[in-house]
Amino acid sequence: MTVFADYARYYNLLYQDKDYQSEAEYIAGLIKKNAPKANTILELGCGTGRHAKILSQYGFELEGVDLSHSMIEEALKNGVNCQVADIKNFRANKTFDVVLSLFHVANYQIKNSDLYDYFKTAYEHLPKGGIFVFDTWWGPAVLAQRPEKRFKRMENAELILERTAVPLHHVNENIVDVIYDVKIIDKNDNKEHFIKETHSMRYLFKPEIEFFMSLAGFEIIGFEEWLSAKAPGEDTWSVCIIGVKI
Repeated sequence: MTVFADYARYYNLLYQDKDYQSEAEYIAGLIKKNAPKANTILELGCGTGRHAKILSQYGFELEGVDLSHSMIEEALKNGVNCQVADIKNFRANKTFDVVLSLFHVANYQIKNSDLYDYFKTAYEHLPKGGIFVFDTWWGPAVLAQRPEKRFKRMENAELILERTAVPLHHVNENIVDVIYDVKIIDKNDNKEHFIKETHSMRYLFKPEIEFFMSLAGFEIIGFEEWLSAKAPGEDTWSVCIIGVKI
């Protein structure tokens, strides 16, 4: 099953508590700091386009790609210029001032070749001096705190969603298989629908990020805790990386 194939339909409800506004403001600030003249953005793994929609209100021109057809359908409804594509081999045949990739898209690149191709796609869509901004699930925190079983319940006027996430940790591969069981209850008729998906996530460490980014043609110019801008530590689950094409 393609990751997000089924519950992309319920994605916005599942993450309605996610503060997209603050995250978009944070990203806009990073771009202003590191590429003040930037205007165009390519988003790799744009999802349902909620970051892109807000960033467009800051005056950026955005294009997005995502592997999920259902995600792209939702993004198009949000007015995002986007298309279905595999980010590992996508080529737009033009460059952008910024390449952006959020919500741990990097961590879905579990093979070394996938990770390299991911960085190379970013590289190919930037001019010299262009920046690549992405976030990552941080290895030191994963090892220090260990992934745990989690439960989440969300609802709106029509639906109730209950999601259980069970991690299966492959410590020698730096991979966590997150097994999602989602129950959707339709409030109109009380019918229940069930979805099961497994998301394999590779957590990353600074030396390997530096290695693969250097191999692809980047230099790291920013490395900080997501949103707070603090130095990452063992309690930092998400880190933001800014690379420049050299």
